[in-house]
Amino acid sequence: MPWILTFAVLAVVGTLLLCTLTACGDTGPKEKSPIDGARAFAHVKAMVDFGPRPAGTAALRQNRDYIVDELKKLGMTPKVDSFEDPAKAPGITFHNVECEIAGTKADEKRILILGSHYDTKKTDVPDRPSDGPDQFVGANDAASSSGLLIELAQWLVKNPLQCPTLLLWFDGEESIPWEWGSGDRALFGSKHAADKLSRRFDRKLGRNVIAMVLLDMVGAKDLHIVEDTDSSPDLIALFKATAEDLGYGKHFFKSSLPVTDDHVPFKQRGVRVIDLIQFGGNDRSGVSPWWHTHEDTLDILSPDSLSIVGHVVVRALPKIVAEAVK
Repeated sequence: MPWILTFAVLAVVGTLLLCTLTACGDTGPKEKSPIDGARAFAHVKAMVDFGPRPAGTAALRQNRDYIVDELKKLGMTPKVDSFEDPAKAPGITFHNVECEIAGTKADEKRILILGSHYDTKKTDVPDRPSDGPDQFVGANDAASSSGLLIELAQWLVKNPLQCPTLLLWFDGEESIPWEWGSGDRALFGSKHAADKLSRRFDRKLGRNVIAMVLLDMVGAKDLHIVEDTDSSPDLIALFKATAEDLGYGKHFFKSSLPVTDDHVPFKQRGVRVIDLIQFGGNDRSGVSPWWHTHEDTLDILSPDSLSIVGHVVVRALPKIVAEAVK
């Protein structure tokens, strides 16, 4: 009868409208995030308050001390790994912060790595684009991920994985020249860490690191984590499914491009990697308007975004490990 057809049409229209409003099945969080975005944001603010933090500066030392102190408050035993590269970075001593959390499976010696860089781009150089005051405080790049990593450390202490988890805050990610070029004078901390771990595992890093998960620029209000095509496809699929299951699908992997970041030295040694990073403008193309400018301040961040990314991470990590140790 006609009313049945009318009802059916209305139902279809309603479904399409609902799909549009909810990003086709993305109906919002399915559970409360166990990651406290406000507390993560407080860590981010503390780092930003130190000001610009390029490698080798007093402000970065203050940032490092803050990370170490916060980890100690959690009952952890962080270490500072200092190193130099006189040929490519004369006069600079770099300092990675590392902290390992024991796994629950006593005979599992393989590790999972969770990392972030904590230095900021050096902008007071002659070849710098004219983009305003020389006060690049790197709120999203990368105080956001470094602050979130402290909050994730708190969760992991209470909810350890089956395997050991190595937390790494990398120094010297940013390129020393303004232009990235070949990247030969960048990624100092991650290159050093990958070499160090390769020696620890007798040059068999790919066999002994279950996965390397990198966080970088994860706190923007207009959160959209790009699909990095240099990341491992299986990890992208796992994180995508996790985000969608939690109701956060609209924030993840709606655009794709290759990203050279601190995960690359690990990928080059055979490790499965994923880079969770926001890279691109509001239209999901190009570069973010605040990237490497004085506009990268706390004003562009949201505690909710930190909570969302953290939620996806802590739900994805046990899946990654479970697949490896089964």
